[in-house]
Amino acid sequence: MTVGEESETVGTPLPLPVHFSHAEQSFSLKKRHLLFSSSSRSSSSTSPSHLLPPRPPSKGCPPLSRVFPQRRSRWAPLSQALIENPPPLSIYDPSKPQSFFNQCFVNLGLVGHGSFGEVYKVRSVVDGREYAVKRSAQRFRSDAERACCVREALNHERLRPHPHVLGFYAAWEEAERLYIQTELCCTSLLLHAETQPATAGEQRAWDYLCDLLFALGHLHSQGFAHLDLKPANVFLTRSGRLKLGDFGLLLELEQGTENERVAARGTKEKHDAQEGDPRYMAPELLRGDYGAAADIFSLGVSILELACSIEVPKGGEGWQQLRKGLLPSEFTNALSLELQHVIRLMLVSDPRDRATAEQLLSLPSVRKRGWRRRLRLRLRESWLCVLALGQSLFCALFGLLSTLNLPLISRHDPPAPRTPPREPWDVDGDLSALQRSSALSDSASDDPVFVPGPLVLEHSPSSFTHRLQARFSVGSTSTPAHTPSDTSHTRSPRLSPIRSSSAKHSERSFEPKNLITLFDEASLESEL
Repeated sequence: MTVGEESETVGTPLPLPVHFSHAEQSFSLKKRHLLFSSSSRSSSSTSPSHLLPPRPPSKGCPPLSRVFPQRRSRWAPLSQALIENPPPLSIYDPSKPQSFFNQCFVNLGLVGHGSFGEVYKVRSVVDGREYAVKRSAQRFRSDAERACCVREALNHERLRPHPHVLGFYAAWEEAERLYIQTELCCTSLLLHAETQPATAGEQRAWDYLCDLLFALGHLHSQGFAHLDLKPANVFLTRSGRLKLGDFGLLLELEQGTENERVAARGTKEKHDAQEGDPRYMAPELLRGDYGAAADIFSLGVSILELACSIEVPKGGEGWQQLRKGLLPSEFTNALSLELQHVIRLMLVSDPRDRATAEQLLSLPSVRKRGWRRRLRLRLRESWLCVLALGQSLFCALFGLLSTLNLPLISRHDPPAPRTPPREPWDVDGDLSALQRSSALSDSASDDPVFVPGPLVLEHSPSSFTHRLQARFSVGSTSTPAHTPSDTSHTRSPRLSPIRSSSAKHSERSFEPKNLITLFDEASLESEL
């Protein structure tokens, strides 16, 4: 082999293995699992904090309560509603050792937890309604962190109420932690979508798109950007209405016209602005351009994930393709052209060319489905209200009627023990009845009603028993066992002469004998 041929052989590229091309695909189908399954809790159960044993208590010094006096947790209201209308002293007493949370609410259980903190389902002692209370995960480590958390609560309070925005009720600070009282929802959109079948993905995606566009349109009109829109921060009510929540990264935008506000950056709070989940993050956020257009891009990625049931990549080639406005055709071919067009409008790389919430809502395809979505939600919520009203009226009516002494309502009192009535000829009862019957038999001429006549004695149970025994004894070829002839009369006193005479008559009529007795009598007769 010459040197020239050897150089050509070395320069020939090797064939690329087939599995390498498959490895470059960063999009995959979402792994579906049931709610509260073992796979959903795998990340939390395998964390080192759950595997390691708890740290032992320090033995170098006594507990803190023995060295220093126990300091009470300072409670400070943050929301304007709680400052103007504090709870009465009968409900919250600052002198008591219990916290404001434990005095004013009944904890019904933990709803969710994460890096932000913990969310509890509670019942208010003031009005008896159920709410959700979010508590920060850690205590405030600095004044800057406290100011950031307090600003989150104040910005949420500044938002006007909207049907698709999570309702805000109160916020307070206690024991160097932030508490936010909000509207209670059933579950998050992320958990709800994982439990739904994948066949109706596009129809559900249209409904989710309309609800979240209404929420973003309201949010942007108020001069705020969410900057952390994803399915985990969207919640569902009983009727299926979506509620946009978790305003931890809420950013106030510059004031101005609508076009300037959408493309502007929040210069006042730019140093405090943070990026959300990298899977849903807009490309301009990497350049520090914080605006309302970033929410539209996050919404487009979320709708793509929900409609195709795919796992959104955190990086790599697939992440770059989405930032360039390219959709994975192997998953989006099953979608309609209208939905693909709307998703492409939301995933435009340049934020200045990206469609706004108002422009998307004005599209014919979105406007038609948005009107149907609102109508279905109103009908469903009206039906739920009618059911709840009927249930409350039924409970109130039943409680009112139970307080009245009406014959229509059956009392559920335990029945008193009752003795069945006895017949006049049943003399095997208590002693008092026998004594009364004997007393009445003595005065038969005075009161003949209580004296049993011959017909009564003939059809009485005792006489019927004797007749039955006599009939079976006479007609049967077998020898019965020797039993007392009158066991009932030996157990009870013979107070009635009529009963005794009838018993004697029955004894004379027949006397049962067995084979041994007959054999003995026959042997005696033969000996004589």
